[in-house]
Amino acid sequence: MKRRAFTKAGLAGVAGALACALPPAAAQARPYRIYMILFRGETAVEHGFRDYFAVHGIPVELIVRDVALDVGKVPELVAEARAMKVDLIYTWGTPVTLAVVGKEGAVDPSRHVTDIPVVFTMVASPVGAGLVKSLASPAGPGQAKSPASSGRNLTGASHVVPASQQFSAIRAYRRFDRIAIIYNPAEPNSVQNVKDLRALAATERFQLIERPVPLDDKGQPIASALPGMVAELSSLAVQLLYIGPDSFLGANRKALTEAALLRRLPTFSATEIPLREGKALFGLVSGYENVGRLTAFKAEQILRGKVKPAAIPIETLARFSYLVNMSVAAQLDLYPPLKVINYAEVLK
Repeated sequence: MKRRAFTKAGLAGVAGALACALPPAAAQARPYRIYMILFRGETAVEHGFRDYFAVHGIPVELIVRDVALDVGKVPELVAEARAMKVDLIYTWGTPVTLAVVGKEGAVDPSRHVTDIPVVFTMVASPVGAGLVKSLASPAGPGQAKSPASSGRNLTGASHVVPASQQFSAIRAYRRFDRIAIIYNPAEPNSVQNVKDLRALAATERFQLIERPVPLDDKGQPIASALPGMVAELSSLAVQLLYIGPDSFLGANRKALTEAALLRRLPTFSATEIPLREGKALFGLVSGYENVGRLTAFKAEQILRGKVKPAAIPIETLARFSYLVNMSVAAQLDLYPPLKVINYAEVLK
């Protein structure tokens, strides 16, 4: 807590602060064409992305496509983006990004994009997903940085708070010693998140109960299984349900968090949407709109600054938001301590 990691989301002035690194926009013959491949429709991330260009008067044409949770649609979208000769491709989330660019060392140019700059957003673990090899370059306070390794034609923004800081946020609220995680085993970022928590459990001495969502015969997670999984965990006297950076769970946030609330099982979320659009109790998160602005700044560096994506660091935000859903706290009779209220953003 010494780093003020639990303060309200910074980057309120992100547009001005980041843009000062680039020269004023010059007149251009046409708007920059950005092809956006979304996973589950537009989110506040896209609002922040659009806002950045509007605030700075940078003309862009945004071509928006949504795979609606089906990454099998990505190849036809990649073909369309190439045919349209777009200037940049924006990808949302780990499954879409992997489908567009492939894993480091396993890229097939006939399927994966190598000839168009790609800027990803909302990728929880670029290393764990296999997009880049390491995040080992020097980092500033509260940031994780890395050039996109091996000269890959991509860069991006991550949104997940480091696991150790998440756990500090959990302990600031209450001591929970039996923590469960439900996750999609088909999402590399979710699997990596479980590994991170498993390692943390060993050092911080809490019990982690892991439950992968069952998959159907097509390898897709079964949403209807979530209420039963929550009921089973509740019967095991789990004290807290952890909701990680999982696109499937994000899409099913209401079913998951409402099932937990029905069983009086508190939930901690590592991402914003289960708190603002679900019934999660509390969480330490990166603000979606600020993540969108950070992503847009990286796109601007490529489009207007003519910087190669491989030279642009992959980053997280410098500050995070500690959110508490007070109506859920009232239903659970599990109010945060005064010290948390002093720095948290309270949702009503």
